[in-house]
Amino acid sequence: MNTSFDSFVKRNCYSYTRFSSAAQAEGDSYRRQMEKTEEFCRRHDLHLNETRYADLGVSGWTGDNIEKGALGDFIAALKAGKIPKGSVLIVENWDRFSRLKPMDAYTRLGGIINAGVDVVTLEDGKFHTAENYNEFTTLITSLVIMERANEESARKSRLVSAACEQKRKLAMAGKGIINGNCPPWLKVNAEKTGFEVRPERVVTVHRIIQMMKQGKGKREIARVLDMEKVPTWGSDKNYKDKKWAQRWRDNYILEMVKSRALVGELKLQRRKRDEGAIVKNYYPAVIDEATWQSIQPKKIKTFNAGPQGNVNNLFSGLIYDGNHPDYRMRFLMVNRENGYAYLKSDYATVDPLYLERKRAIERGEPARPRPLSGESMKYDDFEKHFIFHMSGLNLMDAMPEKPAAEPSRGALLENEKQENDRALTNLVKALEKGDSSVVVMEQIHKREGIARRLAKELAAVMEENRREQYARDSLEAEQRRIVELLVADGREARLALRALFHRIIERIDLYTSGLTELPERLKGVSVFGVNVKDEAWEERAGVRCYCVKFVGSNRRIWVWWDKTQIWEEAGGKVELQCLYRPNKQTQIRKRRTKGKKLK
Repeated sequence: MNTSFDSFVKRNCYSYTRFSSAAQAEGDSYRRQMEKTEEFCRRHDLHLNETRYADLGVSGWTGDNIEKGALGDFIAALKAGKIPKGSVLIVENWDRFSRLKPMDAYTRLGGIINAGVDVVTLEDGKFHTAENYNEFTTLITSLVIMERANEESARKSRLVSAACEQKRKLAMAGKGIINGNCPPWLKVNAEKTGFEVRPERVVTVHRIIQMMKQGKGKREIARVLDMEKVPTWGSDKNYKDKKWAQRWRDNYILEMVKSRALVGELKLQRRKRDEGAIVKNYYPAVIDEATWQSIQPKKIKTFNAGPQGNVNNLFSGLIYDGNHPDYRMRFLMVNRENGYAYLKSDYATVDPLYLERKRAIERGEPARPRPLSGESMKYDDFEKHFIFHMSGLNLMDAMPEKPAAEPSRGALLENEKQENDRALTNLVKALEKGDSSVVVMEQIHKREGIARRLAKELAAVMEENRREQYARDSLEAEQRRIVELLVADGREARLALRALFHRIIERIDLYTSGLTELPERLKGVSVFGVNVKDEAWEERAGVRCYCVKFVGSNRRIWVWWDKTQIWEEAGGKVELQCLYRPNKQTQIRKRRTKGKKLK
């Protein structure tokens, strides 16, 4: 069916303009394309719709303008029936429409034409319609132009990638910088060969680190900097939104303290692919490795560390329900004036037994016995008990030396990476010799995926090793610090003590009603020839206890309310440190004879 138009009704036209780089916005590209569109409409007596479709600084080679840009919006509006059939889409040339591979671009063009909209290219003034879309001349001409546009973009991409790769190699060799991007406390030197510090901003960095060590969270640090009227690092820039740079942002402070740029490292990245390569000493280091490790939060919530007011909870984010280890113990302040605070398991919010008991009470029916998840305890009782035992604990006992012969996970991953790299090199050589390209390319893609996985795992292992090494190296200083803070009083001391707990403790599993069942990993093990199940665990069924795991350690310490302490190592090995029996304190001596009872 042919569509006819009355001579006195002008056809509805929509303009589409695009350029790929932000630099072109400062030039004349947009004005030129719009002037040519307006002139074409006047010459052909067409009505230019007020709705403009423009992708300014959007790539046509990657297809972003179609997938998530203005051209994609036009196609979506066309499919939704918001663009009337018989309309015209005007573009300057096929370069503006798309730089995808020719057949992909031509297929997208066909989708628009088949929906009832003609497309005009201003470069040659040609109307591309349903009648000439499949003509041989139109097809070949359009594909040639689209091929030229795609090849031009591919060539530019190769040139830019090669230049960037050369800069990366020079940077890794310590012979240059990649670009002028750097942390805000640094700037490019006059020779443009490296970076130098901004002394006034380095002072701010050290001030933030000092407050971190004092236990202040990101929000309080931001408030202190604003209160002290410390200039933000964006206040000297010409931002359109002046309010943005007027105050310190807590999340920015968090990202800053997590950045390895503080110790001078740069992690190389590529668009859509993470290389994971680390360039050491790329930036001037403003702190050392030990200081950086000391301020690293395990989690964002941990770094927040709860309210900064009276520091009511020293263990925020650290205490878990031992019977349900995926759930934390919630800190509940019942009466702030009198200091009535309790610890209660978050599992109670999903425990069917607890919820049914709660519903029965609301209905006025007899309540069933309280389940384990409903058992709470006074927070002050736990804090006093924990601090009492921590004050007499030697933290170095938490860090047994690992066997030297034990191969580390990092070494195993490094060996696997070297084998994968050799296999990848051989595959590339096979491809160059002319072996079956389909099979070889499939194997290359597989090996590249393995390489990316290994790079991520190696980076995670390196980070874990750095944290463990810091824990080992700093425990002696932390031991002295914790003794000082345990006897100190006041808000600042509690802030620092809470920060220290988060640095040295990974988690605390609390059993408010005692162990109901012996942990599987400890069943059947013996201590000094005595079965732990018989002597240390069964006698304490129902006795409240908690298990502390330290950062970077493969050991845990179990502490009971009757003052029993047991060290547990990974693999189920345990060591009974001391045991207090009712009305009599007995120090356990090492027994060499298996099966003898304790005296």
